[in-house]
Amino acid sequence: MNKLGFTLTELLTVVLIIGVLAAVAMPQYMRSVERARATEAMSSIKSINDAIYTYYVEKENCPTFFSQLVASLPASNTRTASIDGKHFTFALGTAPNSVPGTSCPGVMATRINSGSGYSYRIWNPYTSTSADASLELQCEPVSASDTKSRTICESLGLLRTAE
Repeated sequence: MNKLGFTLTELLTVVLIIGVLAAVAMPQYMRSVERARATEAMSSIKSINDAIYTYYVEKENCPTFFSQLVASLPASNTRTASIDGKHFTFALGTAPNSVPGTSCPGVMATRINSGSGYSYRIWNPYTSTSADASLELQCEPVSASDTKSRTICESLGLLRTAE
């Protein structure tokens, strides 16, 4: 007798294989999405720090609000020293080092942990150890025990090591 269709065993095998593939692929996909978000924050940091430098050159003073800067900002409420973008909070004057050519501390981006499980900071330390110090960003988990965020910082090549 020639029956058409699949047996229950064949269907369960296919479902099992799809489940295993999804379990392996999903964490990698989530890390890739988080890396893209961090890369976007890195671009914003560069743009904001350039705007801080421009403001300082023109006014001979450090900006206190984002609205004083001429930059493409990741949020619309700019009348404060801290703005919340979609995935990061950007804060003026919180980076440990000054923007070169100014006495103004740079901007620091902190990941907004809204159920993502990621919590880390990115900033530009402006050290003189690289050929182009303006490109040398650093990243560190907010909590030293946060291995998930540490992995993202490592994958970006920006993990801050103890000095």
